[in-house]
Amino acid sequence: MHVLVTWGSKRGGTEGIAHIVAEALEDRGHEVTAVSAEAVDRVEGFDAVVVGGALYANRWPANVRRFVRRHVRALRRVPVWFFSSGPLDESADRRAIEAPTQVAVLAERVGAKGHVTFGGRLAPDAEGFPASAMAESNAGDWRNPPRIRAWANELADALPEATPGEPVEHPARSMPRLLAHGALGWAACTAVMMGLLQVASLGVALTVHAIAAPLVFVALAWHYFRARGAREPLSTATAFTAIVVVLDLVVVGGAIQQSLAMFASFAGTWLPFALIFGATWATGALMSTMPWEAPGEDEGSDQEPGGGADASASRASAPSA
Repeated sequence: MHVLVTWGSKRGGTEGIAHIVAEALEDRGHEVTAVSAEAVDRVEGFDAVVVGGALYANRWPANVRRFVRRHVRALRRVPVWFFSSGPLDESADRRAIEAPTQVAVLAERVGAKGHVTFGGRLAPDAEGFPASAMAESNAGDWRNPPRIRAWANELADALPEATPGEPVEHPARSMPRLLAHGALGWAACTAVMMGLLQVASLGVALTVHAIAAPLVFVALAWHYFRARGAREPLSTATAFTAIVVVLDLVVVGGAIQQSLAMFASFAGTWLPFALIFGATWATGALMSTMPWEAPGEDEGSDQEPGGGADASASRASAPSA
């Protein structure tokens, strides 16, 4: 079978794990292509895919997240397995560490057959914050090649009869939900501005509105991202801002004022747009690092040997790979 092994790695540790997996699969007679996530043009033509990512604050690197999102449909047609690296201790060897929510959601979207976490690596001379600070007391290599090869051998045994997993469609990603949150935010900000104009001067109203608008969208973003499977922070911030711009253009500028003069005001229009974008993105980025679940969801799930893809609460992650 032709297997794609791909990864996202900032410091080379996860890449090393991927090469161990690739070599083990080759030793078992499989044809393997091992390449970093940003270098993969297409998934078609492979019989199975193994995807790995280094954990940084409970998140995979952006390049491997983009790879999964870009190839969701193709990945759903073949068996897929995920692995992560991160813990700077022996915890990954002592117990099965569940996937962080963000990684688990990606696994669910493609129907991954399983997820496993390996120990990470942090060089003593690591640069950048917080890696350099952590290296002072946590430098070392906990990747455990024998365990990695054993997992790869399990995959080699499963590959001949493996079938694609069952993907999960997350309602939180729906376009109507995205549009509703953006439109509600616009309505709230518009109501605030109209109310201010009734009791205060234009200058005061613009100042208060510039403060209130991002706060409104922080609250909306918190509600939006709280649901499992919500869209990425950057795309959500872009969508929310675009919704506000379009509604201001059509409703306020076109229907109410019948003029686009409001778009000539930096403080009254463009500053709130920028703050809405920043508030939404920052809220989503912060919440994506939190190892908790939305109310009513299970804390864990039954897992296959090697780690289940449906688990979501992370117990360890570090800038280690």
